Amino acid sequence: MTEPHRRPTARIHIESRECSPQLLERLTGATYFPERLLGPAIINTVCRRDGHLLYVTAPGLIDADQQVDYYLGLLSDDAHEAGTGELRRKRDLVRIVPLDDASTRWLSSKVLDPASTRAASVREVLREFADTHRRTGADVRLSYFEPSRPLEQLARELEVPGTQPSASHIPLGTKHAGRQIFAAAGIPVPAGSNVCRDTAALAAEVTELVRAGKRTLVLKLNSTAYGGGLGNALLTLDDGIASAPDDSVEQQICRALPQSSLMDPKITWDDYVTLMKESGVIAEEMITDVPLPSPSFQGRLTDRGTVEAVSTHDQVLGANGQSYQGCTFPAHSDYRQSIIEYGLRVGEVLVELGVNGGDYGVDFLAVRSGSGWRLLGCEINLRATATKHPFTMAVGLLGAEPTADGRLLVDNTEYVYEASDAIMDQRYKGLRPAQLIEAVTGSPIGFDPVEKTGVVLHMMSPVMEYGKFGALCIGRNRAQATALMRQLHDLAQQLTASR
Repeated sequence: MTEPHRRPTARIHIESRECSPQLLERLTGATYFPERLLGPAIINTVCRRDGHLLYVTAPGLIDADQQVDYYLGLLSDDAHEAGTGELRRKRDLVRIVPLDDASTRWLSSKVLDPASTRAASVREVLREFADTHRRTGADVRLSYFEPSRPLEQLARELEVPGTQPSASHIPLGTKHAGRQIFAAAGIPVPAGSNVCRDTAALAAEVTELVRAGKRTLVLKLNSTAYGGGLGNALLTLDDGIASAPDDSVEQQICRALPQSSLMDPKITWDDYVTLMKESGVIAEEMITDVPLPSPSFQGRLTDRGTVEAVSTHDQVLGANGQSYQGCTFPAHSDYRQSIIEYGLRVGEVLVELGVNGGDYGVDFLAVRSGSGWRLLGCEINLRATATKHPFTMAVGLLGAEPTADGRLLVDNTEYVYEASDAIMDQRYKGLRPAQLIEAVTGSPIGFDPVEKTGVVLHMMSPVMEYGKFGALCIGRNRAQATALMRQLHDLAQQLTASR
C-alpha cells in the first residue's frame, strides 16, 4: 500500500530472498529474484512521490538503462513528453547499484561480504545516500523482502528503519508454528502431525493419520528456508494398509516413506532425512478436491501495532500443485471476504505474539462445501510474498487503494489483473530485455496510462540465459486480463520466430 508523502521520500532496496542457497540453485533464474520489485519501486517512489531510489542488484540488471526508462515512462500518455527533460529529471532520482556476482548466495551476503572491496564500496554508497537524504528531513527506509538479521544490522548502521518484522520472529513462519497460529485464530486446517525429526517418529505420526482415514499426505520440512513447495514430498498409501494388523501398519509406512515423491528433483530420500534431522518435518493430509483454488491474503502489521488488509489473490500453481507461478487479483468473490476476515485474524495473533511491523501472507485451500466454500489454513509467511510486486505495481499505475472488500477502483471502474513470474520457453533464450520492452511498448497490448489497462513486464534479465520473464496484465475484467496474457505469449513467440 502506498504511504502518505508528507515528507520527502528516499528508499534503499535490497530485496534479498533469504531461503536455502541450494533452493535458489533449483529455481530457474532465482538469482534475479531481487529484481522483481524494481518496477514497483520506480513507480511508487519516483513517479508517484518524486522521491529518490537506490536499488541494489547482483547480478546486475541486463539493459539497465532501458529497463529504468521503461518503468519511468509507463505513466506518460505522451511519447514526446516522455523523452523530454521531465523523464531525464526523474532518471536522476534513480540509482541502480550492481554487484557482479551471479552466485546463489543471498543478496545480503553479497552486499555485506567483508572480503569484497566492491561490496565495501557499495556499502559506502548506501551510507552516503542514507546520510544525505536524512539530512534533508526525508523519510529514508531500507526495504527488503523478508526478516533478515544481516539486513537489520545494516539498517541500524545506516540509522534507518527496515520494512519487515524482526528476525527474532522468523520461527513463526515455520509450518508447525503456522498450524498453531491458525488454531489460535480459530481457522480450520487439514489433519496433521507433530514435528518429527527421524523416520521412526514420522512413521508413528503417519500411522495415526492412516487410522483416521487419511491415505494421501504431504510431508513438509518445518523450515522457512524452503519456498516454492521444494521442501515438500507427497506420500500416497494403499487402501489395504488400513486392514493390516496394528503392529505391521507402522512397519509398512516405514518402508513406504522412501518412495515419497520429492518436489525437489535434485535431492534423494537420504538427503531429505538429513534435512528432517535439521529442521523437522510435519505430515499433513493432502486435500485432493477438484477444483481446489489456493487463495492468499497479504497483510501488513503497522508500527502502531495494528493490522491492515493489503490484498487477496488466487494463486496459479505448477502442475504439482505445490509451486507458485503466478496469481490473479482479486481472489474470487465467493470467498474473498472470508479470506480478508481470516487473514486479519492471523495478523491479530501475530501482534499478540509480539510481531510489530512488516509484511505477512496467509495461504489457504478453498474446498467446495455444498453451494459455498470452506477455507482451510495452509501456510503463513512472515515476509513479503510473490504477490507483492504485481499488486504494488498495479496500485502505483492505477493510483488506487483497495476497497474494504478488496477491489481496485478508479472513478467507479473496477480493475483486475493476471500476473506471472514464469513466462518461460527455451526458444526465448538469447532475447534481451530491451527487445521485450520494444516489442511490448510498440504493440497494442502495452500499458495505456489513459485506459489504465495493458501489459507491464518485470524480472526481464533472466530471459537471456533462461528464456524466462514475468508480466502483469491489467484489465477491466477477467476476460480482458486473460486475453492480454495470451497475447503476450503470442508476441513473445513472434519475437523469437523473427530472429
